[in-house]
Amino acid sequence: MIIKPNDPYQEALDFKIDEKGYFDSFVPGSNSQLIGLLKQAVSACPHELYYLFGPRGAGKTHLLTALFRASKLPPAEVFFLDLTLAKALSPMLLSLEVPKLIILDNVEALAGDSQWELALFGLFNRWVDSDQGLLMVSSSCSADRLPFAMPDLITRFENGVSLPLEPLCEQDCEKALILKAQLRGFRMPARVASYLVKNLNRDMGKLTFVLDLLDKATLEAQHELTVPFVKKILEQHQLG
Repeated sequence: MIIKPNDPYQEALDFKIDEKGYFDSFVPGSNSQLIGLLKQAVSACPHELYYLFGPRGAGKTHLLTALFRASKLPPAEVFFLDLTLAKALSPMLLSLEVPKLIILDNVEALAGDSQWELALFGLFNRWVDSDQGLLMVSSSCSADRLPFAMPDLITRFENGVSLPLEPLCEQDCEKALILKAQLRGFRMPARVASYLVKNLNRDMGKLTFVLDLLDKATLEAQHELTVPFVKKILEQHQLG
């Protein structure tokens, strides 16, 4: 494809900066104390269970990934698994020797699958018996509301340190969007950030997805980021 200098449209390469899962792009909002506690835990790795929970889009996966990347432990001593993705694989993934740091994201994804629940129960018991290392899990609900078929699993998670992750307020969501856009190399006006946050209900997962769409769309159309342009992109993708 030959692009002339005055062409109004050019195809954007499928390349983007991966800012997801780093503290540089994480806006803590009202969670600064909680994040400080988790950073300290990952550094010291006490024999403790930390149960992080919050609604969809609150930033749990981003935070856990950033904590994983911030660990100074050797790779063999750290295990990170998003259980939403792992569900399509074998429960044998959890049949591992207990490392010093275990991070399990979206633990509720295993609920109702007897093989996965047994595998999780087995890992938990081996971790308890090892008497060392940090176990950190996340969920969209508090431990007492986990829909596991095994009551003993619920009881074990209830006995951990329960940490609610508060969603960002509108202002912090806007700040996060502007920061993420900046890290991708383009400018997002405050009025555009405000429009997106109001129309996508402060769901940072969805907002980040839309940010990727806008990043590509502005490059292809050679168009600045305006509210009418954003409305058009959202309508094309049936969002908002």
